[in-house]
Amino acid sequence: MNLQNCVFAIYFVLLLTGCSHPQFPVTDHSDGKIFYNEDRTAGAPKGLFQALKWKLTSDVKDWPEQKDDNEKPDFLKKIGANEAAVTFINHATELIQLEKLTVITDPIFAERASPFSWIGSKRHRKPGAEIFELPKIDVVVISHNHYDHLNIESLIELQKKDQPQFIVPLGTKALLEESGIKNVTELDWWQNFKTEQGAVITLVPMQHWSARGVFDRFEALWGGYLIESSGLKIIFAGDTGYNNQFKEIQQKVGSIDISILPIGAYEPRWFMKGQHMNPFEAVQAHRDLQSKLSIGTHFGTFQLTDEGIDDPITDLESELQTAKIELKYFVAPKNGQTIFFTK
Repeated sequence: MNLQNCVFAIYFVLLLTGCSHPQFPVTDHSDGKIFYNEDRTAGAPKGLFQALKWKLTSDVKDWPEQKDDNEKPDFLKKIGANEAAVTFINHATELIQLEKLTVITDPIFAERASPFSWIGSKRHRKPGAEIFELPKIDVVVISHNHYDHLNIESLIELQKKDQPQFIVPLGTKALLEESGIKNVTELDWWQNFKTEQGAVITLVPMQHWSARGVFDRFEALWGGYLIESSGLKIIFAGDTGYNNQFKEIQQKVGSIDISILPIGAYEPRWFMKGQHMNPFEAVQAHRDLQSKLSIGTHFGTFQLTDEGIDDPITDLESELQTAKIELKYFVAPKNGQTIFFTK
C-alpha cells in the first residue's frame, strides 16, 4: 500500500464529529432525523472495514502531480433568451450563465478537498478560473455536504465578493450560517426557490449520501438541481449513483435542455457503484432525461478513486460511440472550457 492509500485510510478514521438530531418533516425519504435514498437498498456508503479493504487492495492509477491543460473561459459573450453558457471550473464546480441569472454549483477553489490543510485529496489541475475572475454570481447551489462539494472557504469568498443567494438541501443551512454566510435557503426534494430574476430552482432527488464525519451520516439531505430560466431547463446532478431518478425527473418536468452529469470517481465498481455513476451509466442518464446537451462533471481535479486522471474522458467517448451518440451531444470539457448552447 502506497503512502497516499495509508493517508486516505487514516483520514477515514480521523473524521470524527458529534451526533446531532435536528427534526425534519417525516416523508418517504426521512424519518425526521435522518434521510434515505428513494431506493433504500442503494446509495449508502460502504462501512469502515470495506473502505479499508478498498484502500489495502486497490489498483490505483498514478496521476501526474500537476496537469496544465486548462482552457481560457469566455465569460463575456452576451447571453439571450433560450441561450446558456456553461463553464467547467473544476471538479463539480460549473458556472452557468443565463440571460438573467448566473449560478455556480458546488464551488471548490481550495488546494485540498478535505477538512484539513495537510491531508486528504489534493488538486492535480488548477481551477479554470479563480474567484476574482468570475462574473457576478446571483445564486450558489450546493448538492450535498461532502468536502469536495461544500468547501466553506470558497463559499465565504463568494459571499464577500457578490453576496449571492445560497441554496442547500435540508440540514445544511446551519453549517453555512455558523461560518457567517447569509442568505441561505434550505430545500427538500421537489421544493423550489424563485429568484429575484424570476428563475425557479428546484432540488430534485439523487442517489447519494451525506456526512462531514463518521458519526453524522445521513443527517443532511443531498440532491441535484433543476434550474428553469429564460426558456431553458438545466439539470445539475451533483454526486449520484444511477437509478430511476432520471426517468422520474423527465416524466415529471419533460425533456432537459442541458444536463450536467458526473462521469468520474467510479472505480472500483464494487465500492463506488451505488454512489457514483460511471460513463456508461451517465450516458444512460443522458438518454433518460432526453437531454439535448449533456456536460460531464466531477472528474479530473481531485483523485478520489482508482481510475486514471483522463479515464472518464476516454471511457465516455467509448460509451458514446457504442451507443451511437455523436460526441457533440455529451461533452467532457477541460477546466476553464466554456460551452455555449442555443435552444
